[in-house]
Amino acid sequence: MKNNMLRGKILRLLSDMYPDGIERTSLIGIYHAYEHVDDIDKSVAYLIDKGYCSKTETPHPYKANMFVTYYKITPKGIDLIEGNCEPDTGILIPLEA
Repeated sequence: MKNNMLRGKILRLLSDMYPDGIERTSLIGIYHAYEHVDDIDKSVAYLIDKGYCSKTETPHPYKANMFVTYYKITPKGIDLIEGNCEPDTGILIPLEA
């Protein structure tokens, strides 16, 4: 899958999860059968850098010195999904099912 398509699918998933986010391991679990973990991480990093989603790390509840990472769509990401702003050529948003 092309990176711009993966970014769009991730953003659509985050939009469907709104107002909640998703844990990194869950996100990887959804897409790992089709994509390498590196590609998933790079796609999410792109979305974060562009301001379409945010990343939060909280201490792991059971493991010392470990963190749990969560991703959540931002208002800018919602606007992109809903078509309320200029399209981003780096993100191909899939149509809703």
